[in-house]
Amino acid sequence: MSKSKYNKRLKERIKKEKDEMKSRLKAKRICMWMVLAFEAFVIFAQWGVDDLRRAQKAECTASAYAVVTDKEVVTGGNRYIKTLLTIDVDEGSDFSLDVVQCRGSDHEKGDRIRIYYDPSDHDNYYLDGDLEYMSGARIVLIVIAVLMGIVCVCVIRAVVNEKKKQKIWRTENNGSYYRST
Repeated sequence: MSKSKYNKRLKERIKKEKDEMKSRLKAKRICMWMVLAFEAFVIFAQWGVDDLRRAQKAECTASAYAVVTDKEVVTGGNRYIKTLLTIDVDEGSDFSLDVVQCRGSDHEKGDRIRIYYDPSDHDNYYLDGDLEYMSGARIVLIVIAVLMGIVCVCVIRAVVNEKKKQKIWRTENNGSYYRST
């Protein structure tokens, strides 16, 4: 085999290796940025849940006590949707709703509950303990953020390792298509 054919094949093979390394590095970088973007989204969602909770507490400044007179759990198929409580509000309170919705089905007929509401809009209310569901959502978001952080670290390590491989490859080839012998 002549030297020019050998050099031509060597150039083609090295060019192919170089293109493969570039495409792998590009794919890993895209993956890394996607993971970082999702991580940022999860963190902002976590802050949003906390802000919703704080806003609900800030708006509902008045409170009233009531006794549960009836309970209805509304389901859709096999799925729990909501619990409606018919209440009898204590005298002296200006809370005007007779039926309230709660997050869980913890309350039973005859239970005494505390309702926090907005004095100017009685449709804006929550029951004592109802805002705790947002704490659960926040914990789930924190777990997702930690898992995505671990994935992010792994992807970043893969990108760094790919760069090291490319650097070693360039050093072995003296930055050219011809291998040093």
